[in-house]
Amino acid sequence: GVHQMEEEDVVYCIAILTDQEQEGQNCAEYIRNYCTEKKVFPLIETIESGTVFWADTKTVPAVVFLALPGVSGLNAAEHLRSLYPKCGIIWCSDLDFSLHAFRMRIEYFFMKP
Repeated sequence: GVHQMEEEDVVYCIAILTDQEQEGQNCAEYIRNYCTEKKVFPLIETIESGTVFWADTKTVPAVVFLALPGVSGLNAAEHLRSLYPKCGIIWCSDLDFSLHAFRMRIEYFFMKP
């Protein structure tokens, strides 16, 4: 089908949304290693503040790794879901938002160890 060809043109982009540079780098490293094992080489963008992200994204990310603390994480998740309904969201939080995550059909939610 035609649809399949389009899919392959898309650069597989993983966006990491965090307010801490070090954490962003750790996540990027982890994701890069994981993808390399799977022979996938996505474009990994670490985005530090929300505002830059919303204005800047020409590439719709395939997956967003959301690592913002507290309510700012919740706000970002809701915003992402409305902007990119098809985008996969991995949400890591310091608070238990599992019910919100379930309601928003977040693909993967976990709490910080």
